[in-house]
Parts: sequence; structure tokens; C-alpha cells
Amino acid sequence: MNNYYNFYEYVTKYHLGEIIKDACLKDYCTLKIGGKCLCVYKPNNVKSLIRAYKYIMKNKLDYYVLGNGSNMLISDEYHPCIIINLKNLSNYNIVDNLLTVQAGAMGNVLSKKISKQNLSGVEFLSGIPGTIGGMVYMNAGAWNHHISDVIETITYLDEFGKICVMTHLVDKGFSYRKSPFMKRHVIILSCTIKLINDSNAYNRYLEYLNKKLISQPLKSYNAGCTFKNPHNYSAWQLIRECANNLQFNNIEISNIHANFLINKSNATFNEMIEAINLIQDNVYQNTNIFLELELTILR
Repeated sequence: MNNYYNFYEYVTKYHLGEIIKDACLKDYCTLKIGGKCLCVYKPNNVKSLIRAYKYIMKNKLDYYVLGNGSNMLISDEYHPCIIINLKNLSNYNIVDNLLTVQAGAMGNVLSKKISKQNLSGVEFLSGIPGTIGGMVYMNAGAWNHHISDVIETITYLDEFGKICVMTHLVDKGFSYRKSPFMKRHVIILSCTIKLINDSNAYNRYLEYLNKKLISQPLKSYNAGCTFKNPHNYSAWQLIRECANNLQFNNIEISNIHANFLINKSNATFNEMIEAINLIQDNVYQNTNIFLELELTILR
């Protein structure tokens, strides 16, 4: 534990960003469920992050990288680790229609700003409340688009604190809600996306946003889609047909989009797990289809 205390002192001494001890993780996710952790570390720039990360690696400290926590289910237990939050690393720039954006930038905000400039390429991120880093990590998307479809390069810190650049994503293991980063312990720093001039980009952004507002409970406490869509099926439709009559105390299956589980009032991690298991059981018993989780679980 002394090494973790020394990390606090190290960050403070060298002005490497903000550090919050005993932070409650329900404040760092959209589902509003989660226990406390040793600390949340918010680097103020990439140079500070690299220095802090090398300290973490050298001293073998446990850590977890968290963006907006919009597709996360976090346990109510105490988490004896450093949570690295990258939301302060949210800068972007455009040179010759090449967008370079840091991992902490919010995808939905970026989508609006870029499309308003009559530039196309990220309109489909409209209404998705995740950071770019989180979207890259899980290969997020909507409307038959995935973020890996539009990315040219990804810059990340590898397991040894070295800055690396991934190119040619088509043969790197990206697929529906999967990326090669899920099998590694790295930190995504930024990515580049090639944009094209398009005077209809903002109208397309608004169209996608309006569809989201109508079809998803965006104003409730939720973690986005709970389950991945099985091949040739929609998870929400299977849930509506097989499990929509299930009732829970502090959780409800959204009547707008059945693949969203809503935290109605102080739901716990165990209540969410119970709801997930019951939905999976009901769907499997009726269809022989197992719904795979889309949520990332931090236990």
C-alpha cells in the first residue's frame, strides 16, 4: 500500500495531473453503480500520463483505464487499484481533412462539432456517450458503421510505456464490438480519421441523433446496450419476446429499447447481475440463443 501512497506523492510533486483518493466509481459511469477505489488519476497531458504510467509499471501497481464509463458495470466492492481517467485529454485538430483526436474526447460532442464544419466521417457517433478511447477499445458503432471503419491510425502506450502506432486496421483483429486492445494491457492515446467534405454532414448527424432520441432511453441511468446482437438477430427483439415480463426492484427493462437496463433507484451490482442472468436464461430457454454481454464488467 505504501507504493500507492508514493504514487499520490509522485503525481503531486511533479504536477502530473489531478488525483482523487477514495473516489466513488458510481460518479464515473453512466449506470451510477460502483464502489470506491484507491484513487482516480486524471493526467493533464500526454507527457504527464506517460511519466505516471512508467511509475505505475515500474512499481507494479494495479490500474484500470476508464473513459466515460458508458458501457461499464462496476461492482460495489472496494477496488484496490488506480483508475486512470483520460477525460482531460480531449483535444483534437484537423489538417488537410485529417482529424487527430485524443482518447478522452467525447464521441457525440466530436460528431456534432465536426459535422457542423461540413466534414463527414463521424456522424454515426451521434448520441453515443462514450470517449473516443473507449469507442476504439470496444470498436463501438451504430447504423452499420464501426469506428474501426473510419480510423487510419491509433496511437497507444504499450505494456512497457512505449508509444506505438497501429496502422492498416483491416487486418488487426477488429470486428463487431471487438478490438485487439481487449487482449492487451495498454492505454489508447489518440487516433486519426480521414474526413471528407460534405455539405450534408450536419443534417446526417441530426438524423442519427433524432433516431437515437426516439429509439433509446438516453436520459436515464443506463450503460447502453447490455448484450451484443447475435448473428442475424437483434438482442432487443429477443428480450422483448422472451423476457420483457421480468420484474426487478430497482432495475427495469426499457420499454423504449429492451436491450437497455435502467437503474431506476440505487440499484446494486448484484441486482444488475441477477437481471442479466435471468434475461439470458429466459432468452436461451425460449430460443436456444445465448446473449453475450456487450457491457464490460469491473469486479
